[in-house]
Amino acid sequence: MLFPNLPTKTLGGSFFWDTLDFRRGWKLQKNIITEHYRILDPENVRQAWSDDDAEMWKAFQKFTSGGRE
Repeated sequence: MLFPNLPTKTLGGSFFWDTLDFRRGWKLQKNIITEHYRILDPENVRQAWSDDDAEMWKAFQKFTSGGRE
């Protein structure tokens, strides 16, 4: 399940984040400490976050397929 999200500007994940995938400017990242995930748009604004690996990969696919931009 995706958590409720308030789009928030980030620094892009320079610290504490592993980028798992990068497509069309979008990033799927995992926090190295808390192990939760987030999706950042090309302006590094958080568009989704969760602790559910499968849901985040599914959401990332939707964001990067062009249907939700």
